[in-house]
Amino acid sequence: MSMRLRLAFCVSALTLAAVAAPTAASAAVGNPYSDGKDLAVAGTNPFRLDGSLEPGCFHGGRLVSDGLIDIGDDNEELQVRVFDFARFSIDQVLVAGENSGYKVYNTFDTGTSSTDADIDPNQTGTDMQAQKLADGSIDDVAEGATIVCVSDHEDSGQNEPYVNNGLPGEVAAVNRPVIQPTVATLGQGAFNGIAKTYKMGLGYKVEKWYSPYTIADSPAFTLDWTDPMAFGNNPDGSNTPSHIRIPARIEGPGVLRVNDIDVAGEEFDDPHFERANYGQTDVFNVASDPKSFCLGGPCPGLISFGTQGDLPVSWAIKASLATTDSLRKVSFTPADFDKWEQGWQDYYCGKGAHPTLPLSPGTNSPDPRDCPVIVNPQESRPTTAPTVNVLPTPVSVNVPASNAAKTCKSTRVIKFRFAKKAKRGVIKFRGHTVRAKRSHGRLRARADMRGYSAVHGSLMKVTVITRYKSGRLTAVQRVFKVC
Repeated sequence: MSMRLRLAFCVSALTLAAVAAPTAASAAVGNPYSDGKDLAVAGTNPFRLDGSLEPGCFHGGRLVSDGLIDIGDDNEELQVRVFDFARFSIDQVLVAGENSGYKVYNTFDTGTSSTDADIDPNQTGTDMQAQKLADGSIDDVAEGATIVCVSDHEDSGQNEPYVNNGLPGEVAAVNRPVIQPTVATLGQGAFNGIAKTYKMGLGYKVEKWYSPYTIADSPAFTLDWTDPMAFGNNPDGSNTPSHIRIPARIEGPGVLRVNDIDVAGEEFDDPHFERANYGQTDVFNVASDPKSFCLGGPCPGLISFGTQGDLPVSWAIKASLATTDSLRKVSFTPADFDKWEQGWQDYYCGKGAHPTLPLSPGTNSPDPRDCPVIVNPQESRPTTAPTVNVLPTPVSVNVPASNAAKTCKSTRVIKFRFAKKAKRGVIKFRGHTVRAKRSHGRLRARADMRGYSAVHGSLMKVTVITRYKSGRLTAVQRVFKVC
């Protein structure tokens, strides 16, 4: 099989907490459930698999045409007969409903047993029904869409590659990779006199790869893999692919793929459409890639962000037709950012070990602060790389150390008035989010600082996020004296 390798793109995303996430977020109404890029799926209403079935599986009509089986139904029940000269047994049947996808059967009523492991030659499996409909009634059987999976006549190894999973009537393939996104790098961008940005990159590790499609009969035999999302030859010599494609798609319910980066600013985007593609890699390698942004040479791009007001950022991945519990997700929150920065401060002061997370290309470790004596110096990684801004031009300002001994309590309320062409707006400060409300024809919001205690002369950062009627999104950080 020829290898069509698309080198992975440099992505950034953020996290120090990687978690398995079997549940999915609801999708935006403007995002189609299926965009046609899950190549093993022919349709979703009702759910149907295409011709690239799992190894040893066939659309029943093909075997009927070959004179090997016969399929009959009486609307609500399906029966499958294997003729006596067939050189296989049926281990699994996917009964298609006219309006309800598939119902998977792994045992059969053959007359010999009501729980027979397979349908052998000269046997008929009976009483197989389709899924229930929303009203509780049994759907009529779609005889022509039935799928059967076969192996030889031994019962010691069964070919049962599908399970009911995801939305009602959907099926997942049990032999699919599980890929965990991981944090790769984090660093502070150079200070340009106005703004300070932070840049991060993602990697991934393969938690589970394709297994060889070996049927444990006597003797055992291995079938060729068939997933249309996969390509290449595994360098370990096993009969498995070396790569899998997972094109960008939002996190949502069901067995279709997920490759979704989410950023904080999306809550101000068009509510009818959710963005998933931020240039992240959509080709994943059996060997894993802990720094996928560097695959194939210099890093093509990094996502940059300002400060905690631009967080959280997350990346979710699931292979097409994989079970929903194989979804893996990584998130980076304001708390993660604080932990990372504090780790460097402890290192500068000689109070902690060197942080283990590498710096991103072209960045520095965060500026030292609050150390009477700097034991370990600030570090930098000089290699540069282009960046992709998630949110533009935030500002960060250090609190002057000279006033550390004096404290005060704020009485300030800062008022913000948004541009006339603003469609939506929000301000964020000290963990608070305040949505702008329209008054006298303009969006307005207030940052209420009253009651906050602070070092005299210290500054509070307020992130002002504006969504314009044209669709343009801006995020600017402003700083104000607390008191």
